[in-house]
Amino acid sequence: MRKNTIQRRFVTLIEMMIVMFLIALITAVVAYNYRGSLDEGKAFKTSTAITKLETILNLEVAKHPDLSGRIASDWQSVIRASPLVQDPNALIKDGWGEDFQVGINQDTGGIEVSSRKYNEYKSTHLTLFNK
Repeated sequence: MRKNTIQRRFVTLIEMMIVMFLIALITAVVAYNYRGSLDEGKAFKTSTAITKLETILNLEVAKHPDLSGRIASDWQSVIRASPLVQDPNALIKDGWGEDFQVGINQDTGGIEVSSRKYNEYKSTHLTLFNK
């Protein structure tokens, strides 16, 4: 006579802890790489926005020379009124959500746009900007 024995296999607590550790480790690696990609995207957005802002503001000053004296303080309203800008609210902020700083270069007389966060990013990621 044969006994009807059913073997049951249960997952032990140690096995569950090992699987959870591996999932957490993989998630941490993916999140770390994703964060770097986000910063690169913010830097790219800021870089292109700086170029666009300088171009648009220099064109507006060329059309209306009386703007050159107040462009540093009134540049946001100039951008909002420009027909060259589709979404002025997106162009006014850098990739990190901070306002740009606008000034006039004393040597060339041209408009200079900068971002504090972008300059910090460039200083910490020198290899990306040495090309």
